[in-house]
Amino acid sequence: MVKKAPAQVKLTFSEKVAMADGSVRVLDPAGKRADAGKTADLGANTYGVKLRKGLPDGTYTVAYQVVSADSHPVAGAFTFSIGAPSATKATLPDQQAGGGLVGVLYDIARYLSYAGFILVVGGAAFVLGCWPRGAGVRPVQRLVTYGWVTLTGATLALLLLRAPYTGSGKLADAFDMGALGDVLNTKTAPPWSPGCCCSPPPRCSSRCSSGRT
Repeated sequence: MVKKAPAQVKLTFSEKVAMADGSVRVLDPAGKRADAGKTADLGANTYGVKLRKGLPDGTYTVAYQVVSADSHPVAGAFTFSIGAPSATKATLPDQQAGGGLVGVLYDIARYLSYAGFILVVGGAAFVLGCWPRGAGVRPVQRLVTYGWVTLTGATLALLLLRAPYTGSGKLADAFDMGALGDVLNTKTAPPWSPGCCCSPPPRCSSRCSSGRT
């Protein structure tokens, strides 16, 4: 609890995350937005969002949804109070980021991309290193071709599912070209990289700061 309304809310993560405007939302006791909307990178894995001026006393909810360095969606929420605690009408989505039907489809596409990658790279390495004549054998050619098609198709599916997987969770958003453009401009690990399935989501801590920027 703080005595007066802070200038901004800061969130500190254990590693760098991908965050866009709207990734951090601050809701007032009535459930309305109390932040300015634009999220700033403050350095040292800390991100901040400025609050509107003249906020009344009460309990505020901070909800965040970001993408970790290994491309996992990470979401959570916490509350803080100005002056004194109060009842709050703020509601959060029941479904966690990366869950539901979109999460299942994303996982299927991801493991298909693993399989395709192994077939392409493994097949090529085997032919080059152990059996050069195999390059002319049709079954080997077909195997590598199947791997390439699988990898390409799965990667395209992952790109389309990326926005709903890390955001709304709605399958229809897979066809949002604006969201696809944001995905292509986001620097995250490739969908078939080992970190995507082996590294757990980062632990994070969040705090409210009353310091002015």
